[in-house]
Parts: sequence; structure tokens; C-alpha cells
Amino acid sequence: MKELNLRAYIGKRIRVLRTQKHMTQQQLEEDADLPLKYAYKLENLEPNIKIQTLEKVMIALDTDVETFFDFSLKEGNPLMNQLLSKIAELPLDKQERLLKLMISIIDEMEK
Repeated sequence: MKELNLRAYIGKRIRVLRTQKHMTQQQLEEDADLPLKYAYKLENLEPNIKIQTLEKVMIALDTDVETFFDFSLKEGNPLMNQLLSKIAELPLDKQERLLKLMISIIDEMEK
């Protein structure tokens, strides 16, 4: 049976979505009405997050449940999952730049 590590997933998703929105941890704390240094703790697996707190964080990150809990990358090739996960951690402008480069490389390889 696969190990379920929901806290790790939630912490990572908070960090990824926060950095994509170019938010600091302090901005997230202010927007979600969280205590000082709580965003750091969430991202580093220290507390057990309450559903109400997660909802506040999701609102502050302007995301919905489907986007936050995107498990679609868990299927298939592990290297592809790793690559997609790393791309998702980049800011949106860098994601777009990298994806365009990768498409160009693939197009070249297909010739």
C-alpha cells in the first residue's frame, strides 16, 4: 500500500501556489488572517492544519478545491511526474518560458 502523506502534499501545494502568485509568506498570513510565521510552519509540515484554516489559505491564494488537490500528476511515468512537479513550482513567467523551450526541442527531435 502506498504511503499517504497529506500534510506533505498540502504544505508543498501551499508553497507552490503562493510562489506562483509571487506572494511572500507574510502576505499569505495577512490575506488568510493567520498568525505570524504560520505559513512557514504550514509549508514545513509542523502543524496539523484545520479545514477552516485551509479554506482561508485557499481563498487567499485564489484557488479552488480542484486546483489545490490536483492529483492528476500522480499517474504514469515517475520522471514525467517529477518534471511536471518541478515546472509547477516555478513562477508562471518562468513556466511559460521553459515550456516554450521544451516544445521547440521536441519539435526539433521530431524532424
